[in-house]
Amino acid sequence: MIQIATSWLLLLPVMFGIGWLASRWDLRLENRMDELERMRQQRSTFKGLSLLLNEQPDQAIETLVKIAQLDPETIELHFSLGNLFRRRGETERAIKVHQHLANRDDLKPRDRDHAAYELGRDFLRAGLLDRAEASLNRVGEGKFAVPAKESLLEMYQVERDWKKAIIAAHELAILQGKSHQTEIAQFHCELGQEALRRKDLQEAEQSIQRALQAVPNHSRALILQGDYAMAMERPAQAIDTWSLVATSHPAYMHLLADRWMIAHTAINQIDAGLDRLCELLKTQASGELLDIVHKQLMTIRGPQVANVMLADVMQHSPSLSALSKLAETRLALEESSANAERVLELQSILNLLRQRTTSLARYTCGNCGFRARRFYWQCPGCNNWEAYSPRRAEGAAPSGPSM
Repeated sequence: MIQIATSWLLLLPVMFGIGWLASRWDLRLENRMDELERMRQQRSTFKGLSLLLNEQPDQAIETLVKIAQLDPETIELHFSLGNLFRRRGETERAIKVHQHLANRDDLKPRDRDHAAYELGRDFLRAGLLDRAEASLNRVGEGKFAVPAKESLLEMYQVERDWKKAIIAAHELAILQGKSHQTEIAQFHCELGQEALRRKDLQEAEQSIQRALQAVPNHSRALILQGDYAMAMERPAQAIDTWSLVATSHPAYMHLLADRWMIAHTAINQIDAGLDRLCELLKTQASGELLDIVHKQLMTIRGPQVANVMLADVMQHSPSLSALSKLAETRLALEESSANAERVLELQSILNLLRQRTTSLARYTCGNCGFRARRFYWQCPGCNNWEAYSPRRAEGAAPSGPSM
């Protein structure tokens, strides 16, 4: 039988103790290394944020990229990098970052939707609309469903793909629980207007009816319905439809006043048509309607009648435009006389007034302040529908842009 020395038996607990202490030391050393690495990453992150705050984006990007390479699990950091690249116009780098995230199988559904949404925005920024559409359509029904659908709706409007815009607007209304009928009516009006240009009268009629279903008594749809009647050579029907505009939306009559007179001429009721427009001037004298009525009066009834009308307008709705038309009318009256000095005086006044009215008279978006010489149903500045007041304003230019 093997004899074990008592001393060896005493050494066994000591050896086990030393092994336990060594393992604890290794664990503490590993934790210390991890802690140092985390602190180094935090310092790098704070350094990157500091560089961003100090408007040094190039150095900030380099710092954040190093962190992302050291720790591929930093998903939020990858999203921040991608968005930073996109804001700087480096869309290719943004696409690479977001594509890397979108192709990872280990991502949670929410993060995968986020990646698809950001990738779609990258493609939009790069002008790759087909790829943007495909990426945005990959977004599920979570947090990013609404912004993805909003981006799709914006893209379809840029492309003037009104049929897809209508579908996207309906889907967005369901997601938000909010009506988008105004935009849907405008999309149908765009389709109707395009069909009228192509002389596809059947499609034009269908689109106009759908617009009126979306928003009953819609001003633009009624105007187009009158245009459809004129295309069908039914001027009396066009007048009946446009009379609804004159009653319900008189501020928009300047958009169809010329065609209104053409329709009345076609049924030999030109005086009745002109009288109705003159009546509207009692409330709608500040804008293009005054220009159109003045032109028609000068042609049909002469400068004497136009002068009386303008004198009345200056009493209840004075404006630079009305004053300019009054000077133009009185110049026409004086030109038939032999008073050359008076003619020159009126010509000088008229030139000055035309200069002022041309520079000041603008349609203004109520949303972004964008100013334009012509009326738009959709603001070119902020892309909102029906944001323009139909009344042309005169006065100092607001802070918004103009064209």
